[in-house]
Amino acid sequence: MQPPYGQQPGQHPHSQQPHAQPGQPAPGQPYQAPAQAAMQQAPPAAGDPKVQAALQQVDLLQGEQVIYTLTADGFFLGANPILKMIGAFQNLMTTLCCGHNDIFLIVTNQRVLVIRSFKNNFIGAIQSKSVMSVAVAGLKEVGSSKDTIWWCFHTRTVQLQTMTQTFNLVIKRFGDQEIRQFVSNVAQVTVASSNRSGV
Repeated sequence: MQPPYGQQPGQHPHSQQPHAQPGQPAPGQPYQAPAQAAMQQAPPAAGDPKVQAALQQVDLLQGEQVIYTLTADGFFLGANPILKMIGAFQNLMTTLCCGHNDIFLIVTNQRVLVIRSFKNNFIGAIQSKSVMSVAVAGLKEVGSSKDTIWWCFHTRTVQLQTMTQTFNLVIKRFGDQEIRQFVSNVAQVTVASSNRSGV
């Protein structure tokens, strides 16, 4: 005689199913690390055409997925409002001459990519591209800062420290909440990677 559906052999018909403890998977469900779960709950990368063009310079690894993309200010000269105006003017002139100075910080489930693309047709035909790839295990610190001048001029910066160098990027078009979520998710992955390696 087969037991009813959902009932194990030798189990009382009215016995309760075991419940999962906090932080543990439900019965029959695979275990998922907290850092991995946090990264999967992160918002997907924006469908920015510039980001998609930057990703064409990189060959993604097997099973690699883009989690976050941040756009940095390539014309940043300083937090002072006057310097911001000069940087905005340089950005305008470069755009009018079909140029750009783009910096992208792209976070995947396996590594962090810093992609720079510069093109200036205003003074000579200058063009350069660079890609920096850092494995998640190579990240040591991640943080952010915010400077405010005259109550309304904000400068938001993201810092990433690896085993070899430190990146300080001024972020555009992102608010406090988005940057806080980015730092939190990357920090969780960094801690999980350090625990696995025994650091």
